[in-house]
Amino acid sequence: MNFRYNSTPFAYQRRKTREVKVGDVGIGGNNPIRIQSMTNTDTRDTEATVRQILELERAGCEIVRLTVPSQPDADNLPSIRKELKKSGSKVPLVADIHFTPSVAMKSVEYVEKVRINPGNFADKKRFNVRDYTDSEYGEELERIAEVFSPLVLRCKELGTAMRIGTNHGSLSDRIMNRYGDTPQGMVESAIEFIRIAESLNYYDIIVSMKASNPQVMVQAYRMLSARFGELGMDYPLHLGVTEAGDGKDGRIKSAVGIGSLLEDGLGDTIRVSLTEDPVLEIPVARFLADRFNGRKSELESAKGYSEFRNPFSYQRFYSSEIRVGNFEAGEKHPVRVETVLPFSDAKTFLADVARLYQYGKNLSIEPESILVDSPEPDRLEEISEAAAALSIPVGIILGDKISLNEKLQKELARFSRIVFDPFLQFQDGEKMLSLLRDRQNAGFYSEIRTVSEKLSSLRGLPETLGETGIKNVLFSLSTSRILHDYRKLGNILSNSEFPIVLHGSFSDPEEALYGASIGIGGLLIDGIGDLVRIQIPGTENIEEILQLSYDLLQGTRLRLTKTEYISCPSCGRTLFDLQETTARIKSRTGHLKGVKIAIMGCIVNGPGEMADADFGYVGAGPGKVHLYKGKEIVMKNVPSEEADEKLVELIKNHGLWQEPALG
Repeated sequence: MNFRYNSTPFAYQRRKTREVKVGDVGIGGNNPIRIQSMTNTDTRDTEATVRQILELERAGCEIVRLTVPSQPDADNLPSIRKELKKSGSKVPLVADIHFTPSVAMKSVEYVEKVRINPGNFADKKRFNVRDYTDSEYGEELERIAEVFSPLVLRCKELGTAMRIGTNHGSLSDRIMNRYGDTPQGMVESAIEFIRIAESLNYYDIIVSMKASNPQVMVQAYRMLSARFGELGMDYPLHLGVTEAGDGKDGRIKSAVGIGSLLEDGLGDTIRVSLTEDPVLEIPVARFLADRFNGRKSELESAKGYSEFRNPFSYQRFYSSEIRVGNFEAGEKHPVRVETVLPFSDAKTFLADVARLYQYGKNLSIEPESILVDSPEPDRLEEISEAAAALSIPVGIILGDKISLNEKLQKELARFSRIVFDPFLQFQDGEKMLSLLRDRQNAGFYSEIRTVSEKLSSLRGLPETLGETGIKNVLFSLSTSRILHDYRKLGNILSNSEFPIVLHGSFSDPEEALYGASIGIGGLLIDGIGDLVRIQIPGTENIEEILQLSYDLLQGTRLRLTKTEYISCPSCGRTLFDLQETTARIKSRTGHLKGVKIAIMGCIVNGPGEMADADFGYVGAGPGKVHLYKGKEIVMKNVPSEEADEKLVELIKNHGLWQEPALG
């Protein structure tokens, strides 16, 4: 497949699409990125549903989706519409349809958009294994067209938009048997339905590729965009990470998936799916959208597309191994976390390190490497003495005003790492190479760091280092354009084996959470980066930064240092209080490092979402829960009052339970 999924991996330019109208709200084209959410009320409860729609509209939600699982739900849509009109609401409504084409035909009369899932609109998932001949596969598509076409024609008559929304967890048996549980299967599932719609001259289509795993989600959207390019399709994209969870974890996963795709220029409307009150999704979505609405193209010229990695599958960039004492990174080691500490005096410095260790003691996270930020040169001896008391590497970030004279170089010889900008610290390239060679011979590492404007000056340097035999070098950048500039750095280093440090400096914790998730998280999904370094200058909450670094690795599925939860945001189909249930299960299982647990109100998004989980807790009916191992049901219709204990029993039976630490 053609790797070209956007204008360039190295700069921002929003993908051009057709405009699709959802009521009076335009999606795609020259419109801003639109914000959506979904009610979690019973659609047959007019009062509660209208109240929540109005709350979402006041919060800034531009399009609201309602679940319509049955005929009685569809029958109540006119009542909801009537009450909204009385309230003066103009927000467009979307009917969310799974399994029931007849309900879709009823709902389309009363909404501005209908969402269908190609995995279950005309297919029933039975996990059948079957090899389809091309002829048999064609017959299946004819059957699907017969079921789908009436809805398409009615949407066309009414001027109603449609979202063809593929879910990773609910691919049909037909797709699974031909393409597997893959991003390609997600893409082809949607395109089959688009082709049916186009055969009827219907084009008011928006497309989504949702998954609970941000890696899969990003790969699927990129592949879809590339296929659109091949096929001459220009449909807008609706972005979302499904079952993202709650709290910071849910926000990190959403920002990694949605934000990194927006940086790629993909995405015209977004929904942040949190296991919280739907109104709380809107500020998160607004924060993401506002970073891109009104942003101008950063392409300097219409240069040819250049790709340096496979954007459709995860493969980590290879780098040589770093060994400093017990510290190992690069090569086959996991992505490491580095913490930046200020230095006022040795006592405070050691106390800060002790705080970090105490914080991480029961959380299985520790500072793996520490840097001191831009110390005064006359404090280096004091810092080195404090560092000698630690069992982890301690390095120095040289400030902009420090130039490396011989005396200073001798002082720095005590430190395992030096971070410097060669264009600030050295006027003579030979002196820089001499320093790097001397440090390599002594077993110490140096990090070449520069600002993004000087990236072009690095070209040729990796080759020069390779020719001189210098290996103990890492590369990093100081930039606000983290995703694109580090990709440029990765491209420069693609033929070398030098490790990359992903560094991001942010103004406050909120900016750090979203900025690091979009920039550093997007790079981690690309396979770029051997160390993560998040910095919030002036902050005293060093534990929060350490936690964010590990949470980011968890959100990108590269290092699981705590329990991983896949929990849906709740909707009218939900068969129990999802927020309360999720909190309760977390209180029982939150100490199980690396165990993945799915908590879903129903199975509508498909048991395939739980193929990525070790265990599943899924609403099966009023007061009943199915328990899963992977995507297989192992306990059916467990009474809800017993389900928590049965889940713990299931985890124990599979050898993944451990007792929580005391205290």
